Amino acid sequence: MIRFIFIGLPLLILFFIALAFGALNKQVVAVDFIILQQQLNLATVAVAFLILGFIIGLLSMFGAYWVARREVRQLKKQWAKAKSAS
Repeated sequence: MIRFIFIGLPLLILFFIALAFGALNKQVVAVDFIILQQQLNLATVAVAFLILGFIIGLLSMFGAYWVARREVRQLKKQWAKAKSAS
């Protein structure tokens, strides 16, 4: 239940805010990519950057998690050595 409150509820709120933002912003904007220029809805651009930010955040969290997990593994090995030596 606590996990839902800290993870699921903010994601659900963010989803509804994005949904309301998309419903209220039907304007077409020019998005200039490096190679071409595209006309897109403002809501589409906002959702694309929201998803991109979410993916970048997940990747950065995964990197930090992997480093911490490797450090824990090394510390467990050191602890096992120290325990068996004494």
